[in-house]
Amino acid sequence: MNWIPPYPDNPAGRFFRVFFSVIVSLLVSLMISTSLWDHVDGHYTHRAVAPLFILAFLFPFFMGFIVVATGIFYWLDRRAFRSSPLSKIQSSVLVFILAAGILTGYYEQMLGALFLFLLLYWCMTGRVAGRQGWSLRDFRRTKWDEKIYTVVSFGFLTSVLVTVASATLYSVMPIVSSTDPLPYPVRFEHQRDHGVKRAVRRFPDAQSCLESEAKSEKREDLFRMDWDKIKTTGDAEVCSFRLLHALGDISHATSWLEAQGFGVDDRVSSVSPYVERDGKLRVDGGWSIRKRGPRFPTSGIIRRIFKAVPYGMGVRATYSPDGQELLYLNIDFSTL
Repeated sequence: MNWIPPYPDNPAGRFFRVFFSVIVSLLVSLMISTSLWDHVDGHYTHRAVAPLFILAFLFPFFMGFIVVATGIFYWLDRRAFRSSPLSKIQSSVLVFILAAGILTGYYEQMLGALFLFLLLYWCMTGRVAGRQGWSLRDFRRTKWDEKIYTVVSFGFLTSVLVTVASATLYSVMPIVSSTDPLPYPVRFEHQRDHGVKRAVRRFPDAQSCLESEAKSEKREDLFRMDWDKIKTTGDAEVCSFRLLHALGDISHATSWLEAQGFGVDDRVSSVSPYVERDGKLRVDGGWSIRKRGPRFPTSGIIRRIFKAVPYGMGVRATYSPDGQELLYLNIDFSTL
């Protein structure tokens, strides 16, 4: 016995189910993707909460997305009501494509989040694929494709675990290159997160961070960082550290930061650095996102929208007490 589609009796109820599913799927996919793949300073719990701030700051954008997505899914939902549902083979292929697509988040966070959003919506409501919605009560008397969708709801959890396992495996895999990357020190071990580990692989030395025609052997070329290569905060931190470290002592910090477009206050400059309690010296640079837009990435509408949420970005380069060695570098963002 199959379910009777509710459209003839309650189309409004089905619309609100689609609307609710879009909102929940969007929020959960952002929280999971940010927790897995984004680079956020501080404890890992900050990553899970970050999407709430993103939704607050970009409320008009996401409301537009919710309205458009609801309209598209509701239209597809009605078409699926009038046409034949997918076969169990077609349903299985769709499951595989969406689950495999989530794994792309390791390389492109927003793409993985999109697949995650689609799979979540599909598990919750998904008549686009020929189902009424999840109901364990009527599981035995539903069609095969409905049974597949119920199983997929549990398969979703498996796909997340596979994503975490694949990211962890990639992080510990040996580097396949002629030379190992230079060490990248961090102040706190939790800062050596997934984004930083990936950036260390992408940028194993100073040369990899420069514009194509620049040479790391030339001191003046170390000021020519290729910001078009920078996609994540981890990329920016690793490359900034590589180039500043190659320049040497603290005397070059201010000139390098200013060459990248950062403002440096006289009280935290190479001439007059900030002295920390343990004697370490720090030079800070600032970038106004509110006035100038995000410093990175230089392309990609969605990525730039997300990086435009904070109003400012700060670079903090910490040197040894004698100012001769760069110890570590951090980039942070101001959102409130």
